Amino acid sequence: MFLFAILFIAIAVVNIIYPRFGWYMRYGWAVKGESEPSEGYLLFSRISGVIVLLVFLFFVLPTLR
Repeated sequence: MFLFAILFIAIAVVNIIYPRFGWYMRYGWAVKGESEPSEGYLLFSRISGVIVLLVFLFFVLPTLR
């Protein structure tokens, strides 16, 4: 379970710092030609990453002991 927690935190931090990577992994590979995520998508991705990380750290992580 500890490995799951570390992996979850790492993915959330990557999503906060570099949300374009998540977009390319989910949508970018399927788009032909040059395509970029919108600024709104990037902002929402960062905000949701922070919220999910905080919820995980304060509510889920303490129950894993």
